[in-house]
Amino acid sequence: MKALLLAVLVMGLATGQEPPPQAVEVQEEWLIQGLPPGPPPPPSTVDETTKRLALGLRCPVCQGLSIGDSSSSAAVMIQNRIREMVAAGYTEDQIRDYFVQKYGEWILLEPPAQGLNWLIWLGPLLAGGGGVIWLLASMGRRRSKEDTGSSEAAVDPYEEKLLSEMKE
Repeated sequence: MKALLLAVLVMGLATGQEPPPQAVEVQEEWLIQGLPPGPPPPPSTVDETTKRLALGLRCPVCQGLSIGDSSSSAAVMIQNRIREMVAAGYTEDQIRDYFVQKYGEWILLEPPAQGLNWLIWLGPLLAGGGGVIWLLASMGRRRSKEDTGSSEAAVDPYEEKLLSEMKE
């Protein structure tokens, strides 16, 4: 019994020896690590901004669908995360950069027009322009053949012989 009392007394003294807790700076939990949110937007714009952002991001599970169009659990979770970030005060660019950092540029349905992505944006225009030039050139060649062909037809010796035989 004395040993038990002594153990309790020693434990009590040991906890009394603990230094007082120092003031710890309390930091809010940021949704994007290292980046504090700005002022929160009006509640009426949160859903609109969330929808706009969700339509610009690719669903990591579905093929070719945006997060806004997909009903998969991954898309719903990402959409909820976007809504939290928008409500916390993060801008659209900050949220988009967060997802690009997490998933890579693949997550963007419309890649930015920079670097090799310029080919994605300019490729269809160049192909269309080349097609128009080819079409105009081939039409011009056809017209020139028709123009020269009609003058040669009147001078063609075989045709003249046929016409003369038909007249006889």
